[in-house]
Amino acid sequence: MKQIKNIKIYGLVLCLLSVMNCSDILDQEPLSITHPKAFWDSQANAEQAVAGAYNLFKESILYQSNFMYWGEWTGMTFMNSRSWLVDYIEDSGDYVVPYRDESINWKRFFRAANWAHTIEQYIENMSVDLFDSSSEKDRLIGEAAFIRSLTYFYMARIWGDVPIVEQSIESSDQLIDGNGFIVRTPRSDELDVLNYALDAANKAIGLLDYSSPGNSGWAITANKASAEALKAHITLWYASRDNDNTAMIQQSIDATTSVINNSGARLIDYVNEGVDGFNDMCTGQSATGLFEINVSSAMNESFRLTESDGNHIGVTLNYPIWQNVNTRISPYMDPDFYGNEMMATDSDRANDVRKDLFFYEYETNDQYSFLLKYSHASQDSSSENVYSLFSESNILIFRLADMYLLRAEANAKLGNSGSAIADLNMIRSQANVPNYTGVADKESLIKAIFDERAIEFVGEAQSGYDRIRMDYYEGIPWSDPTRNDKEGYFWPIHPNVISANPDILQTEFWRGRL
Repeated sequence: MKQIKNIKIYGLVLCLLSVMNCSDILDQEPLSITHPKAFWDSQANAEQAVAGAYNLFKESILYQSNFMYWGEWTGMTFMNSRSWLVDYIEDSGDYVVPYRDESINWKRFFRAANWAHTIEQYIENMSVDLFDSSSEKDRLIGEAAFIRSLTYFYMARIWGDVPIVEQSIESSDQLIDGNGFIVRTPRSDELDVLNYALDAANKAIGLLDYSSPGNSGWAITANKASAEALKAHITLWYASRDNDNTAMIQQSIDATTSVINNSGARLIDYVNEGVDGFNDMCTGQSATGLFEINVSSAMNESFRLTESDGNHIGVTLNYPIWQNVNTRISPYMDPDFYGNEMMATDSDRANDVRKDLFFYEYETNDQYSFLLKYSHASQDSSSENVYSLFSESNILIFRLADMYLLRAEANAKLGNSGSAIADLNMIRSQANVPNYTGVADKESLIKAIFDERAIEFVGEAQSGYDRIRMDYYEGIPWSDPTRNDKEGYFWPIHPNVISANPDILQTEFWRGRL
């Protein structure tokens, strides 16, 4: 039986409000820029502004566990949710989920992108004498550009075509044209959005330096490898949306190769490192991380574990984390779901150690097995309630295994089967899975790589995006060519957005469905 990680005891003051309301370096609201000359006058203030940008992105994806709705539940690989809200997606592919209006509203993302853009502009105009060095000035601009790129990339993966706002919105006057009419910005073509995100990622790459595991900001703030990982994703997504654009595929290969060779990160050897390696990966800033959202009581950036469907903890964990078995919200590893069926029928997976590391009692009782990636917790030593727990599990956005499998996918699309299989086998070997011996044609390799990504990144909100990028919908009963031709894999746009800006047109599949 898989053992739940021992709960760590911290004698410290915990932030008791929520992920979005804590106050450490990555969790601050951006300050007002009503008097810009009075604010943009020191490196300390610029650092605080960048911290606010990280927090706005964090809020954009964590609010009501939306990142799981966008990237995990749509993938339908392992976890069959018992939440009636998620059932809308799993049962019929209905992305108009009750009480989850924010999942179809991009306002939080645009707030994050606008603040990041504002930071770039103001710091670029600050004298270098206000910083410890010119490289520190460059770093802060680079981190802001990274956040802007990442934000637009998320929007492109969720909605496809989105407006591109290329000016910093600091005043309501900027929303009114010379004739007194509200300025309207239509949706830009998805490829234009991706190019915009790519330009920002390249800017970040040019300004940031590589870091090293153990450095204070490792993986929870952007460095050059973080930006290269983002570029690898953007370019491979672009290629998939542009008839397998070979130039973009090659850019993705180059970016992943640079990360693998230069980042200082390493793979987790699940066979030899076992539970310790898995726990280090999940609690964050491990040697395999490239970029992740920080959740740490030690940094006053944690929140209480609750059995609520309003957060990713509530919709992934179960007994014995909770006092009783939860059959109302917590998912189970449905044997009929794609990933579980794949693991059961592929003889190569018989001794895959991730079954024991990633899940609680995976093969013992499917009705009560659950994902362990968000089970890491601490308890305030002053509390007598053993169930007064606080999350210690980071949200993993990019890590090194992702780069190997992205490069494998890119090489498979170019027909470089040998290179693709070598990278695929590198990841399989870390989990005690034999080398791939299947057919080496593109279709077979794409399936093999999707399968590997499904188990490796389960719960990390990747599989839904993987299905779109890899054009692989096996195991999703409500997906069909008619829906996909109308881009029904993207999320609808909230009617309030369209009411406020009639130049915004609803995605074809969702017209008349909201």
